This record gives sequence, C-alpha cells and structure tokens, in this order.
Amino acid sequence: MKPVFRATNPNERIEQIDILRGFALFGVFFVNAFGFNSSFFDFGGFYSGFHDSLNSSVFNFMTSYAADKFIGLFSFLFGVGFSIMYLKYKADEKHFFNLYSRRLLILMGFGIIHIMFFWAGDILFSYSLIGFILLFLRKLPSKILFTLSILMYFFPIAYIALSVSYSFLPDALSATSNIKMPEVIDIYSNGTYLEILKLRLSEYFAFRNINLIYYAPKIFSLFLFGYLFYKHKFFDKINNSKSKYFVLSIILLLSGIAFNTYTSDIVNSIANIKNPYYTTVYMMVFEITNVLLILSYTLMVLILSQVLFFKNILNPLKYIGRMSLTNYLLYSIVFTTLMYSYGFGKFGSFEPWQLAILATLFFAILTVLCEIWLKRYRFGPFEWVWRKLTYLRM
Repeated sequence: MKPVFRATNPNERIEQIDILRGFALFGVFFVNAFGFNSSFFDFGGFYSGFHDSLNSSVFNFMTSYAADKFIGLFSFLFGVGFSIMYLKYKADEKHFFNLYSRRLLILMGFGIIHIMFFWAGDILFSYSLIGFILLFLRKLPSKILFTLSILMYFFPIAYIALSVSYSFLPDALSATSNIKMPEVIDIYSNGTYLEILKLRLSEYFAFRNINLIYYAPKIFSLFLFGYLFYKHKFFDKINNSKSKYFVLSIILLLSGIAFNTYTSDIVNSIANIKNPYYTTVYMMVFEITNVLLILSYTLMVLILSQVLFFKNILNPLKYIGRMSLTNYLLYSIVFTTLMYSYGFGKFGSFEPWQLAILATLFFAILTVLCEIWLKRYRFGPFEWVWRKLTYLRM
C-alpha cells in the first residue's frame, strides 16, 4: 500500500526535536541580532570598537559559543527533518521525490523574498539548494554518506590550505567591497528603500565566495549527519542510555570550552603567525571546537528534555520549534523594521549587551505568542502556506 502524503499532525510530532529546534533558533536569534545591527562588510571591525569589558565579554561569548554553533545545530535538524519525512514516505520513492522537490522550491521562494525585501543573511535559499543535493544522494549507503559528511565539513580547511599555494583561488574567508562602514550605516539608517535594497543585494553578492566555499560544504555535511542520526535511531539510543550520553555531553562541552579558551595557545604551538598555513591551522582548531560544542549542545538538550525538572523549563521551546519558519522570518521583519530607515532607523546604534537583551526579550515574547497561537491553530502562518503548497491540500 502506498503511503498517504499529508502534513504531519501536531500530535504526531516528536517533542524532543521541536525543543531542540527551538533551542537552536534562540542561538540563531542571538547571533543574528549582531548581524542586523552591523554590515557583513566589516562585522568584526565594527564590534571591535567596543573596548569596555561588558561589551567585549558579550561579543566574545557570542563568537565563541554561539556563532556557527547554532546555525550548525539548525542545519543538523534540517537533515533530521528530511530523514523523518523520507523514512515515512520512502515506500513510494517517486512521489516522495516530487513532494520534497516541491517543498524545497517553495522554501527557495521564501528565501528569495527574504533576501530581496528583508535581509542579506538569509539561510533559506541556501538550504533549498543544498537540500536538493541531499535529496539526490539519499539512497547512497550510510557509510559513504557519513564519510562524505566528514570530508565536506573539513573541505573548507583543505581549500584554505590549498589557496596558500594557488593564490588565484577565490578567498574563502573574506568579502571584498569598496563600500565603507560609515556609508553602510548612513544608507541603512537614513537611505531610501531602493538604496537599502541595492546595498542588501550588494552584500549578498559580495559574500558569494564565503557562502559557496566556506558555509555550503559545512551545511551539506550537517544535513547528511542529521539524516543519518535519525535514520540510525540515535534519538532512541540516547534516550535508552541517558547517563552514558550525559557524561559524553559533559566531556564534549568541557573540551569545547578548553579549545575556545586556549585557541591561540593551541594554534601557536603548531604554527607561528608568520607561517603561511597559520590561518589553516587556526580554522582547523575553530572547526574542531564547533563540532565539540554542536554535539555537546545536542546531547545535553536531548537528555535534559527527558528529565522532568529540566523538561518543564525546556518545554516552552517546542512552541518556537513548531513554528521555526514563521519565527525566523518574523525575526527579520521586526529587526529590519527596528534597524532600517523605513522603520526606526537604529542601524549601528546598539551595543553588544543591548543586542543580547533585545534578542532574549524578543525570544521570550515570541515563545508566549507561539504557545497562544498553537492552542488555536495547527500550524504557524508561514508553515501553513509551506504545507498547503507542498501537499496541495491540508
């Protein structure tokens, strides 16, 4: 019998995954708040201008324990979501392929609208394109996919090392532009809508090499890992051996903290700053740190969400997780309205500690609103559109 292709009912959802997705989205919000307040052209340079201990600590915490980690976790969960759908409908490969292709094309449409009208830091367009690669490779043996996942995650490191000898290769870690930060601040906070649109598209285009060479392989790697993680029932394995995996999560977390704390010492013990491969070594240490922290965050949330005391604390995250697309887009709508001239024109005016509070406060309000919404409706508004167009019925 062929499976019935329909949207998943709320009572069929896996709460652990929704909680983890909500947790990941909080981290994405925390990091993106800094992006909405500054340009990609000189992100680090802008925030390095805050020398006081409070702002320096907040920014360093964001870059050390949130940046790349939460978007990595979010990417992993995209792969998990794909795995859930595929295992549910794989009895009819042709129909699943058509269904998921349509789903990705609709996501691509959301991404294009997001880039055009709101923010250059969009991930939806990239997710849709990379999702097609996952779709085409889904039938490969797990060992091959796992090996490919590891290779693709560290591909940017190999590329950076290769670029030392082949200087004609595009730079994987920087975006070049003639525009300067004062001009960016002036356009976003005082410019016309068309000037802002032109600058936003310029930012997106300027970051094409970083998105393609550095981020895309890592996203694809984590898509694969999430797909395999659910396919091979690791959620069940973790739930059945909580103590063992909790100890592992602590070891991973402490190792990640150690790598973060002693990054410079580790890198300098391998290569001095004059070594042409210094950046390669630094990025290798950085990516190992990312892996340690992504895994520790994942395991810790999964385990604590099964302990009654912590489950009561984490449980509200499931409402955010169930409406992740709506929340992601709504966050951009609210923060671009706050930052850009057609709203309140506050671009570049917030300090790191203020951004941290803004992101946390917005997330808290959003959690309450999501709970109220989901008590009345089955899906978030953008999720409803996505499912309506994907399944062509509800």
